[in-house]
Amino acid sequence: MPTYKKGSKNDYQLVVADKTWKKLKERLKSISRKTAPVKLEERIAKIKEVQRGWLNYFRGTSIMGKLRDLDGWLRNRLRYCIWHD
Repeated sequence: MPTYKKGSKNDYQLVVADKTWKKLKERLKSISRKTAPVKLEERIAKIKEVQRGWLNYFRGTSIMGKLRDLDGWLRNRLRYCIWHD
């Protein structure tokens, strides 16, 4: 869904749909469940795999702010996994 950049006329900026963000968050949530019997290294490897594919697919979009928020959320979930072990 393209949107206009603020302050520039006739200049488009590509954004990722909210539905797609929700799907990514659900996928990361399933990987980072603290009750799942998976080692931390395996979790991180799987998260890196999902992240790499997702970022390559949405390479030309402006998503830095939302990625920063998602990163903080995911770090907290991984911290809970470490505490649970």
